[in-house]
Amino acid sequence: MTGRAEIKTALGAAQLIGEQAPIALSPNDPDGLQATVPPSPNTVRAAVTGDVNSLFLVLGGVALLVGGLGIANVTLLSVLERVAEIGLRRTLGAARRHIAAQFLVESITIGLLGGLVGTSVGILVIVAVSAVNQWTPLLDLQLAVAAPVLGAAIGLTAGTYPAWKAPLSSP
Repeated sequence: MTGRAEIKTALGAAQLIGEQAPIALSPNDPDGLQATVPPSPNTVRAAVTGDVNSLFLVLGGVALLVGGLGIANVTLLSVLERVAEIGLRRTLGAARRHIAAQFLVESITIGLLGGLVGTSVGILVIVAVSAVNQWTPLLDLQLAVAAPVLGAAIGLTAGTYPAWKAPLSSP
């Protein structure tokens, strides 16, 4: 004979009741009953936190990709608009590596400044939200330092092709 019993519990007591209910309902054969309990609030919280963190990482990755493409586009347009300047520098004796280095430095600077601005805005938002909600703001100093460095690395990566193309675009 198969039966089913539903036991309503106070919030947070389901785990304990789930362990004790088979013993209370069938003291002679508690193994004959199966108790199914909802997951603990800590488990649910950890799962939701993990999912939200994953979502933010994906969104951050997409934002970094878009930012890198923007830097590459701006640097490539700068190369195309400055063909005369590149030609003049080549005529005056600048080596191809000097011209490439100039555009690499420009793209690294754009990425570094973007990282600094993004970090500053992020810190201000965290402090403002914490102040409004009367929370203590928690800031990870390593992330605050790493963000501009990551911006510079993305600027370097995004500016590599335009910098390689720049010396070749002179007449």
